[in-house]
Amino acid sequence: MNDNQPEPDEAVGYADAMAELEQILRDLEGDDLDVDMLASRVERASSLIRLCRERIGAARVQVERVVANLDSEDQGSAEGDEGS
Repeated sequence: MNDNQPEPDEAVGYADAMAELEQILRDLEGDDLDVDMLASRVERASSLIRLCRERIGAARVQVERVVANLDSEDQGSAEGDEGS
């Protein structure tokens, strides 16, 4: 991660959030972590984890909708075939 101000959560994509989380983890595991930065890094990690969970949840809902639409289309096709 760079030393610039972190991007607002809305602008961070899932892959970028995961990459930043991995960097935070490496920083936390390292011997040269600035103790003064510890709380802010953990807080940022918590925010990123929350964002990732929300993105995964939203993707799950979207996939379920698509599958439900496919199922209803398949059922409609099967009912149309039976009537022929």
